[in-house]
Amino acid sequence: MLRVADGQQGLFDAAWCLALLAEESIYALLAEHGERIVRDEDFADCYSERHGRPSIPPSLLAKVMLLAYRDGLSDERAMEAVRFDLRWKIALDLPVDHPGFDPTSLVRFRARLLLHGKERLVFERTLELASELGLLSGPAEQILDSTPMLGAAAVQDTAVLVRAAVRKLLDAVNAVDEEAAGDLRSGLRFDYSKPRVKPEGDWQDREARMRLLVEVAMDAARALQAVESDPELMAAGQVAEAATLLREIIGQEFEVADDDVPRVRRGRGVRQIVSAHDPEMRPGRKTPAKRFTGYKLHAAASTEVPILTAVSLSPGNEHDGHHAGALIDQQREDTRPKRVIGDTAYGNVEAREELEQRQVEVLAPVHSSSPKDGTIPKERFTIDLESDTVTCPEGNRTPIYKPRANRKTTSGERVARFAQEDCEPCPLRQRCAPGGQRDIRIRRREDLRQAALRALSDPAERDNLYRTRPRIERLLGLIVHRYQGRKSRYLGARKSTFQAVWTAVLVNLHPIGATLRAQTA
Repeated sequence: MLRVADGQQGLFDAAWCLALLAEESIYALLAEHGERIVRDEDFADCYSERHGRPSIPPSLLAKVMLLAYRDGLSDERAMEAVRFDLRWKIALDLPVDHPGFDPTSLVRFRARLLLHGKERLVFERTLELASELGLLSGPAEQILDSTPMLGAAAVQDTAVLVRAAVRKLLDAVNAVDEEAAGDLRSGLRFDYSKPRVKPEGDWQDREARMRLLVEVAMDAARALQAVESDPELMAAGQVAEAATLLREIIGQEFEVADDDVPRVRRGRGVRQIVSAHDPEMRPGRKTPAKRFTGYKLHAAASTEVPILTAVSLSPGNEHDGHHAGALIDQQREDTRPKRVIGDTAYGNVEAREELEQRQVEVLAPVHSSSPKDGTIPKERFTIDLESDTVTCPEGNRTPIYKPRANRKTTSGERVARFAQEDCEPCPLRQRCAPGGQRDIRIRRREDLRQAALRALSDPAERDNLYRTRPRIERLLGLIVHRYQGRKSRYLGARKSTFQAVWTAVLVNLHPIGATLRAQTA
């Protein structure tokens, strides 16, 4: 049952010490304006109106979590701070002798928010408050960017990965039917009480290691076959989920030949699942030299004020530009931008087309089409899509040919081929058409690419791009470095998103707090 905070001050309330706090600190902000940032009534849907014991006021727990993310504290250390740190007591409006709460209160509160889909509630409240204060008004221009978030789980090698997945299957079966779990364990060759401990053998010798991995795979296949042959067990959601995970891992790590014996896959195929404990995180890279394992944190920010307007998370191997539309969809219709600014990841045709469907323009660099052999790039040619012609740097013009009926492509690509009599006498031949003729490929939605090139040819727009886009990097830097958001605290994409969203709240409180202080000065 929902209990709301009591604003009545007592003789021993820490609020009497408010003057000790720095005026610009988050403690002073929560103490003076906490009721405008987070309110009990916003969480009413998460609690029963009549049944159950009165809860800890959700606004109080929300403030505790904000302070915990701000200081990088665990649940246990956060509750120690509630009990012993005078700054926390002032911010939370608690008596000086308040003993704090059990750390599991925060665990249950997070679970309650996730269960009711309210994990973004406080973030959305900061956007509403920013609009009330006049910081956000209408569809202002926004910036898009992303940053890596390392996963909380360790990357597992093949043996540990398969054994951990078998252990998850055993635990899922045990939760449904203890007797069936006992029978399943007795039918397996290896012990899975400690999945990180590999079976005995010479793991340093390659041939011996391959034989041991085959035995590990066959034991996992036995467990999977036993569970999938029992319809009652597979009817349980957690068992079916664990079985699906194990099957994906076996298929990812091994291949089966005609003799039905699994063998370790060879080659440099990308491993999708790298941990049975967090199967959603993926290996990715921000640049060719910077690789990581986990997720990508995507964000949108206003160009007018340093406020994050949208936050989302994706597996680390997904392209940044594919999530531009999701960042726009998160926002209210009246605040969605008419144009976004981004780096090259948001300048490809797929991202532009996705944003075009949402009536959002894009100002972002375009991937260069310069050939590797150093010949003159496509950008030096004038492409006229209205007349379906292409003009080369020397003024020669050729039509854009439609694909032949017997050679149609699903990509929608067309070709403009210059005649040999145009290319052979040309003074730029060696740099443009060393083979004798030059082909210019017209990609699908070439109109979007040409529109982007025209925008980038404007010096004012180029200056706006290079001057404005880095602003979001500072905001992402606050999440990553100041609020320890580089690494996820939790397993799974949804809980990691929870962390990202709540640290984004802390970022938004900087300009909001400055505005509130200016109004009350």
